[in-house]
Amino acid sequence: MVLIMNGAEEQKAPPSGGSNLWKQLLALAIAGLFLWLSFKDAKFGEIWDYAKQTKPDFLFWVFATAVISHLLRAWRWIFLLKPLTDKKISLFNSFCAVIYGYAVNIVIPRGGEVARLISISKSENLPWMGVLPTMFIDRLLDIAILGCLLGLTLTQLPKQILEKAPMLIPGGIGIAVCSIAGLLVLPLASKLIRWFAEQPAIKQKLSPKLAATFENLATQFGVGTKSLTDPKTVPVIAVLTPLIWLFYWLNFYCMVFAFRLESQVSAMQCLVVFTIGSFGVLIPTPGNVGSFHYLVSQSLQFTCGLDESQSLAYATVLHFFCSILAICATAAACWIWQQTHPKKS
Repeated sequence: MVLIMNGAEEQKAPPSGGSNLWKQLLALAIAGLFLWLSFKDAKFGEIWDYAKQTKPDFLFWVFATAVISHLLRAWRWIFLLKPLTDKKISLFNSFCAVIYGYAVNIVIPRGGEVARLISISKSENLPWMGVLPTMFIDRLLDIAILGCLLGLTLTQLPKQILEKAPMLIPGGIGIAVCSIAGLLVLPLASKLIRWFAEQPAIKQKLSPKLAATFENLATQFGVGTKSLTDPKTVPVIAVLTPLIWLFYWLNFYCMVFAFRLESQVSAMQCLVVFTIGSFGVLIPTPGNVGSFHYLVSQSLQFTCGLDESQSLAYATVLHFFCSILAICATAAACWIWQQTHPKKS
């Protein structure tokens, strides 16, 4: 019998998706700064000429691999959510939650995490406190892969990049170590929460209601992190995680062919550009605007010797197809389907 505290229908509402105005303004300012750094000397006519010459068939594959990567993420999430319910979780509901989260992130940085949490909790009637640790696991798995990718590509990084960003090496090592440590500690979160609540200095100040909240949280974290210790789900998660990132890299590599750059950008060089560009996701800008353009264009120039206009055209078209079109069009299609095919009670 799966343990769900008092049933999903009795849980408190998940946290609000509202964000402080100053945080949004800061995110816009960061995006603006990176856009300025990227395009301050740009020749927009040349960028447009390069963009017009792209091959439509490979642009389709850029779009397709982006959608498939989100589908694989939704599939992996099902295995993370399994301990929360006895019933089969819908891949479509999981996919909708993932894609809605990405869509909201385009407007509100990090707001998509709340949208994703609310979507899956409502569509599958799951306790949000149990869903929350699965989202931590999801993020930690990605950060661990990113750290490993950086380690893999360090030997291929041009000296110019290492000189401009000397913190890449220690930063990458730190990210990998912290994310792996987080994955190891997360299954102990339930015990740590209970231990904290039982400390005499804390316990005597907790009201019965707040103490019950801590107990609820500990219980749900205990259930939500079971996938990390389940011998049946761990191998599946271990396979799906690199597969998701393989399709992320295919976004970049298909765009190489769309721009007819296969003679100038090798698969390994594309992996280096992909790894550096992926760090743009860690910078809280709306839809990764600015940070993605800057990191991808700069790494293409230093790693592959492309000129500024060509590298900016590549980054801009790639961002549009993967971070805007693939997400917004897919999210709109999912929403229309859900509105026209309401769930039967």
